[in-house]
Amino acid sequence: MIKSKYILNNYRAKKQKLYQRFEGNYEGDIHYTKGPLSIFQFNQFAEHGLLAVRLFHYIRTKQGLVYHGLEFKGKDTSHLPVYLDNKNLYEWSGLHQPDKWKLLKKLKKEKLIDYKKRGSGKLPVVRIVCNKKKLN
Repeated sequence: MIKSKYILNNYRAKKQKLYQRFEGNYEGDIHYTKGPLSIFQFNQFAEHGLLAVRLFHYIRTKQGLVYHGLEFKGKDTSHLPVYLDNKNLYEWSGLHQPDKWKLLKKLKKEKLIDYKKRGSGKLPVVRIVCNKKKLN
């Protein structure tokens, strides 16, 4: 009995460490975008197709989930970077990894997003650089 309690507690501790490591990644389905949206930004992404809109939705949702603490309360977080992982991107928006890279390159060329490759096997860091409203 004591050994089984130790194993269970050890398993819980390892699981908790794993979840702390990937903070901002959530299990289950996401059906909303947290935070205000700019219709101008949405239209800019919509010009590049449905996959671009899905990527925009994913980035804005991750920004809302990751930057939700008190230090960000009442501040604009739409320009802050997020990690773009393959697993949640596919589960939440149906965007595959090869499509992700084609889309990232295309949107960077159009100056809608900016991303940094961090090396082979590492998550890219992505942020939206498109204006929130049309400038003259």
